Amino acid sequence: MVRSWFSVLTSFHNTPVFGRLWETVAALTLYSAGVALVDRLWLGIDLGVGAQFHGFLGLILGTLLVFRTNTSYDRWWEGRKLWGQLVNDSRNLAIKVETCVRADVAEKQRLGRWLSDFAVALKGHLRGHVRLAELSAFRAEQSGTEPQHVPAYIAAKIYEQFEDWRQTDQLGGFELLFLDQHASSLMNICGACERIQKSPISASYRWFIRQSIAIYLLTLPWGLLRSFGWWTIPAVAMLGYFMAGIEMIAEQIEDPFGLSEDDLMLDELCATIDKSVQDILSSEVAAGG
Repeated sequence: MVRSWFSVLTSFHNTPVFGRLWETVAALTLYSAGVALVDRLWLGIDLGVGAQFHGFLGLILGTLLVFRTNTSYDRWWEGRKLWGQLVNDSRNLAIKVETCVRADVAEKQRLGRWLSDFAVALKGHLRGHVRLAELSAFRAEQSGTEPQHVPAYIAAKIYEQFEDWRQTDQLGGFELLFLDQHASSLMNICGACERIQKSPISASYRWFIRQSIAIYLLTLPWGLLRSFGWWTIPAVAMLGYFMAGIEMIAEQIEDPFGLSEDDLMLDELCATIDKSVQDILSSEVAAGG
């Protein structure tokens, strides 16, 4: 336990946010040192604003930062729940296809590859770059035009396969209802993820928070000098590290589908879906059933 906390304290520079944060902290440290020198040189002149003012202002700013962080984390956590639902629906759909559909193993496995590719396509769609030819089940497909919405294209292919099975009496009407429950969820999840991505936090609110933090930190050295003296420099640096760090983390996680270490591990989730679906629909499972 002690060793883990010691590791946290000695490796804070390895955190993802530190690469963006250290310049801000360094600038605040230099600024605080400059303020302290000015105060020392202008002897007899009281430049202090007063620690009580910053204590009151810090209470208000802390409340705003808590709301900001909670809002961003709610978006991150909603994204994680949606991808967890995608994992579950993909597994359930694969299980019901294996159990309820009277089709060849090859056709079932092809649908399983489409399910795996749907997750990969959704990941790429949310990150702004996905092409049908990049997906394993569609590399050999010769299409005249690239679909504008690749996840929707794959979902349509899944439904076309359901209809083909229904028309050839390999899938009954009641069984189709069972499959539709999970197949329709694919595009519902896609739409919910798009809502998170395309509805960012209000720009006015973000700028207001940043301006409030900047004003607070720039006036903070003048309020601490009378009480802290030279200790004002590390005190401002520490408060700047905490406040600016919280704002940067909130900004990073409000869109949870990117490539940074703070974003969702979509590559691992796609691999989980692929492994689960292929295991369920493999020839060995089919033979064992």
